[in-house]
Amino acid sequence: MRAVSSKELQARALQVETLRDQCLKHEGVYMWRSVNPCTQNVLTYCPECTQEKIHSQAGEQLAQAEAQIRNTRSYSLFAKESIIPPDLKNATIGNFEIHTEQDSEAVNFARRITLEYVKEQYEGNTIISGPPGVGKSHLAVGIAKTLNESFQKFQMKRSVVYLPTIELFSRMKDAFRYKDSKWDERQTIKFLQEVDYLILDDLGKESSVGNEIRQGNNWMQKVLYQILENRTNTIITTNFEGKHLKELYEQSLVDRITKGNMKTNAFKFSKDTASRRSLSASDY
Repeated sequence: MRAVSSKELQARALQVETLRDQCLKHEGVYMWRSVNPCTQNVLTYCPECTQEKIHSQAGEQLAQAEAQIRNTRSYSLFAKESIIPPDLKNATIGNFEIHTEQDSEAVNFARRITLEYVKEQYEGNTIISGPPGVGKSHLAVGIAKTLNESFQKFQMKRSVVYLPTIELFSRMKDAFRYKDSKWDERQTIKFLQEVDYLILDDLGKESSVGNEIRQGNNWMQKVLYQILENRTNTIITTNFEGKHLKELYEQSLVDRITKGNMKTNAFKFSKDTASRRSLSASDY
């Protein structure tokens, strides 16, 4: 049998004929006819329809792969899915600078609730509240890191994810414009419902403007409700006290936010606490 050269194969593969018929779906696009060089089968198709099908299949495969990764309860999920601001990349509970007795109490609180979660002695939410700039986000990142590292150390299959609330909604809104985005609303809600330990930072910032308190829009409240309704352990930081949360959100959502023992697992920085941003430029 005579060997077929690569040039001959290429010539055969390029046997594509443009027909006079147009695609019924894509106006002005002419149909193509090609011949399979191996089987000699004739195929008639629209190039635009074919390209759309390829993109659709690739998008579906990517979405499936992302879902499989997200559904894995592992320590790597923290680094893969958390959105940590650049100025908090190095934040830990241990390097939280202590300037006052209240700072010391905040660090001890963070260590205690982290230990309770790791030992599974507490089931419910935790809230850290107070004015902007007092270090709530620093502590939240520190708690998230300690939880993830502890679960890995003790070989406990638990997933931990840290998300600033305003960034979460920003990415979900962007997903409206991009098909098969991993931040698709349904997919994101399901993912966050299933994470073992979710840290939601700056809750309420997505709805407030400066010092003005206004009720969050229905879509945001619905998303938060769906996430928190089906969760057990969520660590939340917020600039708002309980009465202000009731102005931001419907009572049913407030009940989900405060799910747990708020007498022991809530820490509130006093209103007159100085902002760390005015004291130091490091990690705040």
